[in-house]
Amino acid sequence: MSAKKSRFDGLDVVAMTSHLKRTMLGFKLANVYDGSALGVNSSASGGGNDKAARGVYMFKLADPSSGPAAVPVDASKDEAKRSDGGENKEGDNVTSAKSSNAAADSKRVMLLIESGVRFHPTTHYSQSSSGSSSMPSNFAMKLRKHLRNLRLENVTQLGNLDRVVDFRFGSGNYAHHLLLELYAQGNIILTDGEYRILALLRTHEYEVKNESDGVGVGVDNGDEVKVRVGNVYPVTFATTLSMEKGGAGDDTEVSNDETNDGDADTDTAASKGIVAMNSSEAYNWAKAELVAVHEKALIMNAKQPDDNGGGQGKKGGKKKGGGGKKKTMDDSVALKALLLKPTSGVYHYGPSLIEHCIRSAGLDPVVKLKHDNIDYTLPEASWEDLITSLREEGSRVIENLTSGESGGFILYKPKANDNDEKKKDENNSLLPSNVANTNPHSDKTLLEFQPHLLQQHKEQQCLKYSTFA
Repeated sequence: MSAKKSRFDGLDVVAMTSHLKRTMLGFKLANVYDGSALGVNSSASGGGNDKAARGVYMFKLADPSSGPAAVPVDASKDEAKRSDGGENKEGDNVTSAKSSNAAADSKRVMLLIESGVRFHPTTHYSQSSSGSSSMPSNFAMKLRKHLRNLRLENVTQLGNLDRVVDFRFGSGNYAHHLLLELYAQGNIILTDGEYRILALLRTHEYEVKNESDGVGVGVDNGDEVKVRVGNVYPVTFATTLSMEKGGAGDDTEVSNDETNDGDADTDTAASKGIVAMNSSEAYNWAKAELVAVHEKALIMNAKQPDDNGGGQGKKGGKKKGGGGKKKTMDDSVALKALLLKPTSGVYHYGPSLIEHCIRSAGLDPVVKLKHDNIDYTLPEASWEDLITSLREEGSRVIENLTSGESGGFILYKPKANDNDEKKKDENNSLLPSNVANTNPHSDKTLLEFQPHLLQQHKEQQCLKYSTFA
C-alpha cells in the first residue's frame, strides 16, 4: 500500500474538474470567505490556527435558475467598491441583494479551494460563522472585488493531466481567471481575461534553462520568469504544455509538410512517446535511458572521496565508524520510475496510473532495470503488452473519470483487534446514543481517497460512493 495520500494528484483533478463542469457551470459567485471564518482549516497541517488556514478559501455559489439574480453583472463594479472600500451603505441595492440571496438559498453550494492541496464542494463548515464580523484577508477582499456576482463559465485542467486548474468567471470584458496550482507549495492566482496577474498568494520565479524555453515569453537563456502582479501568467512553465509551438495562446503549428515523410514519422513517435512506438523502438528507448543513467553513475561515483576509515575528525582524532564502504550511485532504475521520465511521453499519467498500466500488462512496476540486464529482465517482446496497456488502459481510465462513471472510493483497513473494539464499546456506552454513533466508520482506518479503483487497489477494502465529490 502506498503512503497515505494528502493532496490531489492528476487523476483526482480530472475527476473533480469533470464533476464541477457537470454540476456548477453557470452558477453565480455570491461571496468568498477565508477558510478560518467558516471553521475550515488546512488539511495539510491539521492545525486550527490562522496560519494553517491561510491557503483555504470558501466560494459560495448560487444557481440563478432557482431564484432572482442577486445583483446584475453590470452592477458588479459598484458592489465591489462597497466591499473593497470597507463601506456598507444601506439602501435599496443592499436590501434587494439580501432578499434575492435569500431566495436562492435552496440551490447554493460551497466550493472549497485549498492552495496546493485540493478543491471540491463541501457541506462541512460552520453555518454560524458565515456572518462573522472578522475582517477578511486582503486576498479574499481582492477575490470579492473582481469575482463577486460573476458566473462560473468554465473549469479546465491545464496541460496534460497537470495539477493546475483554471476557473473562468464571467465572459467578455468581465472575464477573469482563478488559477489553482496543486503542486509543490501551491498557489492561487487571480488574473484578468488576458491572464495578467491581479493578485496571488505568493510570488515565485521560473528559471529559463534552455533557449527554447523562452520562446513566446520574451526571455533569454539564464533569465527568470517571475510570477507576480502585473505579469502574464506563464502557463507553459507551470504546466507540461509544450513551448515548441510558440507558448501559451499561440496557434502556430509545425506542419509535417516542412519535413520529409521519413522524418515526420520519427518525429511523431518521439513527440508522443512510447505509446506511438512499436516494441522495438520502445525497447531501444529504454536501453538508451538506462545507458545514460549508467554513465551518470560512473561520473558521480568517480567524484566520491575515497574513505577507508583513515580520515581525521575535527579535533585531529580518527572518525568514528571508519572502514565503512563509500556510498555509490545505483545505476538501476525501477520500471515505474523509468516511465515517469519526461522522455517516456506518458510521465503526465502520474505514478498511480502508470503503476495501474504496468500491472495490467502483467509486469512488476518495481522490477530493477539496468543497461546490462534489460535483455532478459524486460526483453523486447514484453514491451508490446506494456505499450498496449499504456495506450488503452490509460485512455479508458481517463475517459471514465471524465464521464463520472467511476464514482469515488475511500480505501481502508479494519482496526486492529477485539480489545480495541471492547474499549470503543466501553467508551461509547458512557455517551448518549446519538453521540456514540456519529462516526459510522470508527472501526476502520481510512487510508486514501481515489476517483477510480486501479489494479493496485483491487485487493484493498473500500467504501464506494456515487461521485468522487
